[in-house]
Amino acid sequence: MTLFRTFPTVKISLTRFALATPLLVSLMACSQTPSVESKVIDDSKVVEIQKTIAEKYPNADAELQHHILDVAVKAIDNMVFIEGGSFMMGDFGMPCDMDVDIHLAKWEPGASCMSSIASVANGSNYLHKVTLSNYSLAKFETTYYDMNAYRLAHDLPLIDARFNTRRLKEATPVKNWQQAKDYCTWLGELTGYPFDLPTEAQWEYAARNRGQNIYYATNDGEVRSKNRGRYIKRADGSTYYKDWQPEEWNYPQTNDYANDVDSWPPNPLGIYALSSGPKEWVNDWYSIDYYQQSPEHDPQGPKTGTNKVQRGGQGNQPFVMNRFIGEEKDDYYPAYGFRCGLQQTTPLI
Repeated sequence: MTLFRTFPTVKISLTRFALATPLLVSLMACSQTPSVESKVIDDSKVVEIQKTIAEKYPNADAELQHHILDVAVKAIDNMVFIEGGSFMMGDFGMPCDMDVDIHLAKWEPGASCMSSIASVANGSNYLHKVTLSNYSLAKFETTYYDMNAYRLAHDLPLIDARFNTRRLKEATPVKNWQQAKDYCTWLGELTGYPFDLPTEAQWEYAARNRGQNIYYATNDGEVRSKNRGRYIKRADGSTYYKDWQPEEWNYPQTNDYANDVDSWPPNPLGIYALSSGPKEWVNDWYSIDYYQQSPEHDPQGPKTGTNKVQRGGQGNQPFVMNRFIGEEKDDYYPAYGFRCGLQQTTPLI
């Protein structure tokens, strides 16, 4: 599948925020022809966004304005509408006498062991009912290409001074929650749609394919990759190790974050890398006992806190249950990423 449209090569530099001529700005702001096509919104809406960008960034050259427009329209097109519903949020358990390979685990009624050894430590062992309204979630994590548009528009240096076009489709690292939040709300300012980070409940509901009892947010709920072979039992009860074949892989190698965001199959909702990429920032403040106090309908997390929640990321435990206390970093950290959501109950189409 093609993630990015083809258009003239974008030259990335720290001086892209160049003065444009008044005539060029006027042409961009008044044009009735969209310079980017959308599969979701009509041309008149694209032109509206195009005008907003021209008015908001009058000193940006035409190339940068096109880059920003492409990112904004792509963010709309890549939203996956998710029908709300009820589910039991938290660690729903795992069979205690499961097979030798945790990556092929299947849930069974009566499962009484924790699916993750971290569940008690992070407070997700308290199973509680949550009912969500409809919402949308980005099918891809935010990329270098996406974040570059934001940073160039705000005259900020690119995240990686060694940036090259081969990395455009990789998930962008961020230092902290605020950078992720600012990017998503910026999309809202450009488009007029309520873009924001997803809530923790929205993230888990999507990762579990609308709240099902699955352990991995892959295409089939299992993990198969180059360095995650499986043990096969012989008739005599002994086991032997066998690697997965390349055509069977649905997951990257352990802690390999240098992958395009569409490298592996999406989950059944059509959302990629919910548990095979970086840890993802969500909107909620972190509290170890929040699951015990959470309202049923559309929980937003504690009203205050010290750290924000991160979900997903690679590890040795079932990845849909990975819940972390987000910490700020001094530099851009490849294991920290994010994706945006759309906080409205109707689809864009």
